[in-house]
Amino acid sequence: MPGRYLRKGLVITSRGCDNACKFCTVPAREGTLRELPITEGWNVCDSNILGCSETHIRAVFEMLKNQPEKPIFTGGFEARLLKSWHVELLRSVKARRMYFAYDTEYADYDALVQAGKLLREGGISKASHVAKCYVLVGYDGDTFEKAEKRLRAAWAAGFFPMAMLYRDKTGEVSQDWKQFQREWVRPQIVYHKLREGSGT
Repeated sequence: MPGRYLRKGLVITSRGCDNACKFCTVPAREGTLRELPITEGWNVCDSNILGCSETHIRAVFEMLKNQPEKPIFTGGFEARLLKSWHVELLRSVKARRMYFAYDTEYADYDALVQAGKLLREGGISKASHVAKCYVLVGYDGDTFEKAEKRLRAAWAAGFFPMAMLYRDKTGEVSQDWKQFQREWVRPQIVYHKLREGSGT
């Protein structure tokens, strides 16, 4: 029920997703996308808010303008759905943090690059670290070299990268992948690695 059972500041204005992404459990857990009544909060936890109607999205941002803190979008944005008018709304509420996802090397990257371009054109710079990107690592067939390449590619696209460790149905992961993920999720370490890799 919207507005209940969440810590103050957290808000969910939609549930579910119409995509069937290989690594995502949202459709099975929440069903197809449906819009909910909008309640108060500044940390938007919707699984795919950009999949909602323009009327709903604009109403959410009107609500965010009246909140005591700058908004955070921890539920994440789908890069391929980002439009220039979304960026205008993000700028209008002075969004503090937003998250995108980069799960597969080829299917998602072009959309991520385009989203990064739209954000920069809209005044949300790469240097601000407002736009972050969770990069899925450790799935079957992945390697440390491939994962680091994707993390650095997300940075090149305009996002501060953070590793998200894949877990199968057993929930088990190797200690090596846990260590890799720890080194690519802590901002200070990630920033050092990115500077080191750039030669600056």
